[in-house]
Amino acid sequence: MRKIRVLVVDDEENILWLLKEGLSDEKIDVLTTTEPNMAENYLAKGVDICLVDIFLGEYNGISLTEKWSNLFKETHFIIMTAQDTGSNVIESIKSGAKDFFSKPFDLLELKNKVISLCGNIPQSTISDSKEYDFETKNKKMLEIYKLIGKISKTNINVLILGESGTGKEVIARMIHKQSARSERPFVPINMAAIPNELLESELFGHERGSFTGAIGDKKGKFEEANHGTIFLDEISEMDMGLQSKLLRVIQEKEVTKIGSNKTLKLDTRIIAASNRNLEELVSTGKFREDLYYRLNVVSIELPPLYERKEDTAYLTNHFLHKHQSIKDKVLTCSEEALDAMTAYRWPGNIRELENSIQYAIVNAETDVIKLENLPPKIFEQGTGSGKSSTSHDLYKLALNIIESEILSEGNNAYDEFMKIVEYPIIKAVMDKTGNNKSVSAKILGINRNTFRKKVREHGFEQDS
Repeated sequence: MRKIRVLVVDDEENILWLLKEGLSDEKIDVLTTTEPNMAENYLAKGVDICLVDIFLGEYNGISLTEKWSNLFKETHFIIMTAQDTGSNVIESIKSGAKDFFSKPFDLLELKNKVISLCGNIPQSTISDSKEYDFETKNKKMLEIYKLIGKISKTNINVLILGESGTGKEVIARMIHKQSARSERPFVPINMAAIPNELLESELFGHERGSFTGAIGDKKGKFEEANHGTIFLDEISEMDMGLQSKLLRVIQEKEVTKIGSNKTLKLDTRIIAASNRNLEELVSTGKFREDLYYRLNVVSIELPPLYERKEDTAYLTNHFLHKHQSIKDKVLTCSEEALDAMTAYRWPGNIRELENSIQYAIVNAETDVIKLENLPPKIFEQGTGSGKSSTSHDLYKLALNIIESEILSEGNNAYDEFMKIVEYPIIKAVMDKTGNNKSVSAKILGINRNTFRKKVREHGFEQDS
């Protein structure tokens, strides 16, 4: 049995050495080059797998892969990069690459992929999409970006599932943006936001006089999205009667306005989304099974944000740039604040993170978002104070004292802080015990002599 021939194209000699050493064995021969022209010569002689870096000096690895995958159809291509942004992953798959690997490599995983690819057929065929270019280190999201690369040029219906706030519409827009329909309309509609009695008119349109209040003709969302994409968000909230009408629209590829006998032929891609388990709704008779399978040609399940904590920094940076107009500048985030956000569970997912970033930008007094600028529930968790309503004030007090000591070149911040925070508890225990120092010291769990000293320092009565 002949060996698998692998070609590595990268402009870094250390990467070439690493992959040659890490992949070569009794089953695999590895060739390496930093020169695209030399790579093309190797490919012409026959290569099973070609690993291509995105950045090759003046060359672009994705463009080369697109060219080479058309010229050398027997070769499987894998894109490599240290910048695994969403658009890079999608572009890689659409250019003809079979897979995408980010640096640093898991060599065992890469070797297994090389072996498994031999005997399979390469996949398909992107433009820039910076608006939705979320970087990711999360394996689930990387797989989702790969899937988008495969389906974006098709017209198949897609079902996106995930908790509220996980970015279902963002993914829907990403699919549309990368499709052949990208210059045509993308029309979103939230089923849960429109009363059922009005939803049919919103979806399919109506003619003047067709019902009370129909004072003019109205285009429906499907007609607006003709030749483009319609995004049906929260599809699970549609009632059964309207589900039947939607099913007919999908099957017949035509729509009839309320009050009209004429039909309009449609060429509309449907992307639906739900935060509920549609299979369970089907099993309980609350969602039509035939409609479910019409919509669920390909499904994408988005992970909640707490399952992709490694992406918190990327998303934070994205929203800091997106909302820079609040302060007319891009703020940065302190390490302490970022740690608190990474540890937080985010029940509202990405939407809650975005709202929190806007809150923090408004509250920030400098160009750096600090822990105390975050919403209280995140700040309190970050300071380990649970639900204490005073923690934020104490933290601010500490900052003020420290800044004052820095400005005055003093070195007494701890003592100053302790004098202030000790006073309330000493006064409270003295009031409660009728100024009995022995009992007060016992309640506080400190030495009686130490307590007497603190009483004197804070100017309380000396009587026991």
